Amino acid sequence: MAKVFILLCIIGFFAILSSTMSKSPTLPLYADKLGISVTDIGLIAAASTITGIFTNVVAGSLSDIYGRKRLLLASGLFFSTAPFMYFIARNAPLLAAVRAYHGLATAIFTPVAFALIADLHKTDRGEKMGLFSSTTIVSRLIAPALAGYIITFYDFPLVFTICGVSGIVALAMIFRIEDQNVSHIVIEKPSLASGISKILSSSALFIAGIVNATVYFAMQSIETFLPLFLKFLEVDPFITGILFSIEMATIALFKPYFGKLSDKYGRTGFILAGLAFSGSGMVAIAYSRNLILTTTAIVLFSMGVAMVTSSIMPLASELVPKEFHGAAMGALETIKDVGQGLGPIVTSLAIAYMGFREAFLISAFILFIVLILFKYLLK
Repeated sequence: MAKVFILLCIIGFFAILSSTMSKSPTLPLYADKLGISVTDIGLIAAASTITGIFTNVVAGSLSDIYGRKRLLLASGLFFSTAPFMYFIARNAPLLAAVRAYHGLATAIFTPVAFALIADLHKTDRGEKMGLFSSTTIVSRLIAPALAGYIITFYDFPLVFTICGVSGIVALAMIFRIEDQNVSHIVIEKPSLASGISKILSSSALFIAGIVNATVYFAMQSIETFLPLFLKFLEVDPFITGILFSIEMATIALFKPYFGKLSDKYGRTGFILAGLAFSGSGMVAIAYSRNLILTTTAIVLFSMGVAMVTSSIMPLASELVPKEFHGAAMGALETIKDVGQGLGPIVTSLAIAYMGFREAFLISAFILFIVLILFKYLLK
C-alpha cells in the first residue's frame, strides 16, 4: 500500500508539472503572441476541460473493470506526447485541438488516481487524498514560476520541451506500479453500464460535484485571465507566475491538514467554510489594484479552495460502494470539468462586454449562491 501511494505521488508530481506548465501562464500568453482574440483564448482554455467532461466518468468506470494501472498507462501516453504538439499549433483551431488532446491526460489520470487511493485507504482517506493532492500542487507551485521565467528570458519552445520530458518521466514511473498491487484491490468488477447507472442515481454525488465545479469555475477563470489582467497593470510574466505559485503553495500547505480534520470532524463544515473563503477572495481580486492586495486576495481564495477540495473527494468516495470508486471519482471530475470548462467561456464574455472586475465578481456571486444552496440541500 505504501509503495503504491509513494509511486502515485511521484507520478502525480511529474504529470501535473507537465500539464500545468503548458497552461499557466503559458497558454494565454502563447495564444496572445499568436494574435488570437480574448474570446478565442477562453474557448481554447476550455478545450481540455471539455474533453474531460466526456472522458472522466468513462475512464473511472473502466478502471473499475480493467484495473487502475491500464488506465494510468493510457494517461501517461497522453502526458508524454501532447506537449510536443504545441510546436505545430500556430492558430486557434490547432491550439484548441492540441488542448483537447492534452486534456485526455488529466481526464484519465485524476479520477483513476483518486479511486486507487480510495481503494487503499479508508479511515485516513481525507488525509491521504490531501497529501496526494498536495504533491501534485507542489508541481502547480513550481510550474507557473518556472514557465514564466522561461517565457521571459527564453521562449515558448523550451517550456513545451520541458513539459514533454516531464510527461515521459511520469509514464516511465507508471510502469513501476506492479499489476498485482492494483488488480487485487477491486474484488468485484461491475460493468460500464452498472457503474454509470450507479452514479446517475446518486443525488448526493451530484450535489458534491456541483460544489466542486463551482470552485474550479472560479479557479479556471483566474488561471486564464488573471495573467492578462496583470499584464494590463504592467506586471511581467515572471511576477505573474510567482503569484500563481503562491496560490498553489497555499493550497498545498493546508489541504492535507484540512483533509485530516475532515476525517475527524466531518466534511460538511469545511465545504461551507471553503465556499465562503473562496467567494470572499474573488471579491477581493476584483477590487485589487496593486500586487499586495492581489496577493492577499489570492491567499484568501486559495484557503477556501483547500477547504472544499480536501473534503469533496473523500466525501464522494464515501457515497458509493467500493467497487464503484472509479465511477464516483470520474463523475465528480466530469461535473467539475463542466464548471472548469464554463469558467473561461463565461469570464471571457464578461470581460469583453463588462470588464475584468465584473467578470471576477460573477465568479464570486456564483460561489456564494452555491454555498447557500448546499447548506439548505443538506437538510
